[in-house]
Amino acid sequence: MTRSKVLEMASIACLKELYSKVQPAVDWDDFMEENRLYSKAYKQWESLHKESPEKAGNVLDFCGPRPYEFYYLPQEVFKEIADSYVNAYCIDSQQNLLNIIDIFKNYCKEPIVDKYIDDWTDENGLHHPGYRGYDHPDNLVKEVTKILTKYDDSMDSEQGEEIVNKFFEFLDMAGNFFNWNRDLNAFNSTVYLGPSPCSNKETVIKNWKQYRNKDIKIDESIYIEDEE
Repeated sequence: MTRSKVLEMASIACLKELYSKVQPAVDWDDFMEENRLYSKAYKQWESLHKESPEKAGNVLDFCGPRPYEFYYLPQEVFKEIADSYVNAYCIDSQQNLLNIIDIFKNYCKEPIVDKYIDDWTDENGLHHPGYRGYDHPDNLVKEVTKILTKYDDSMDSEQGEEIVNKFFEFLDMAGNFFNWNRDLNAFNSTVYLGPSPCSNKETVIKNWKQYRNKDIKIDESIYIEDEE
């Protein structure tokens, strides 16, 4: 199972649940058929537009609104459902962990520690108070090399560097594994920017009246009951 397959499963499952809550109610397969017919009409408009933009006219007049603009779901309900799939499929952001890995790698290369400087008196008899300073101990390559030469004096910094680089390689592997920001962005692009339900109630009501010649009513109370 690849990451892309997991993301695809999460996105489809999320969209299906979103559309199970919309008004007016619609079956998922019926909604997908609406999308298929819209895509077909859009391609016809594109082809006609290349030949004669004037004859093709406005894409909205030719194709009508996109299918998702006929179905309403409040933004807060949408976000609650989408967030639940982000958590369920473990694709939430791990940016804090990635930052820690970067900090640790940089610290291994250029370590820094506290060093308290005692108060002192200079050659002119002027007293200087103590203060907090910093010191730079040997980096990880040098420390590993010390350990190696302790047990085998034929070892040198080249072997120490090789070991540290292998350690950094594993840190990079960990960073790549937990770099779910790309997964989260891909999921959000599909769900939020894809064929997700419209959160503008007035637009949905207007579209049904103008393009499907139907008066619809939307009951907000069902979402309040769901939240309770």
